[in-house]
Amino acid sequence: MSKVVNYSMASCGRVAQFVTGWNLTADDRETLERIRELARMHQDDLDGQELDWGLTVPDALEHLLSGRADSPAEWAGNAYYTALQLVIDHSGSDISTLASYSSPITLYTALDKELSTAGVTPELLPTQYIFSGPPSEIPFPIPRPPEVSPDIGVWPMQKAGPAIPAYREALDRIDPDLRYELSELIEALDGWYSDWHGKQGMQWWCEDASIFFSVVG
Repeated sequence: MSKVVNYSMASCGRVAQFVTGWNLTADDRETLERIRELARMHQDDLDGQELDWGLTVPDALEHLLSGRADSPAEWAGNAYYTALQLVIDHSGSDISTLASYSSPITLYTALDKELSTAGVTPELLPTQYIFSGPPSEIPFPIPRPPEVSPDIGVWPMQKAGPAIPAYREALDRIDPDLRYELSELIEALDGWYSDWHGKQGMQWWCEDASIFFSVVG
């Protein structure tokens, strides 16, 4: 079964603001109602597949909105990550798809090794941001899904900037079988970084903008 890697741009502070319920406007509260409806629809789909995570997605969302993620259910991480992804999806840009792989972690681990051999420094290697987990701005721990799917990753835009030229310089020195995947990653990072870098005067600009990744399937 393939897993899809998606990405978007959002403010970490904005995501944390929704989750903590801090200083929400009337528009924000309307957005939360839409997120709640999507959580119910997602749960209906799970029920139709007879999948039971021990915690429903709507209940997981309410836990997050009340500042906790403490369900003891074995698969609660799936519900929490699914609910959090709905919040992320409504906190920033439209979602784009990077790629679909049978095992994204296997592919990006191999890419890590190739990039490291080509001279890319450890803090710029892909697995440490594509699979990083929720943003640190969320002030409480969220358990990871047992099978690491769905998964969430986040990378501050300031860190993404240096990766782009480093990846381009390494492109011709890595395994040819991984060059297409690296090219796609460069394009994804550069697209958002180019939109963000130097745009401080734009109304939508924020210092803590980050590229969010989701792995689903």
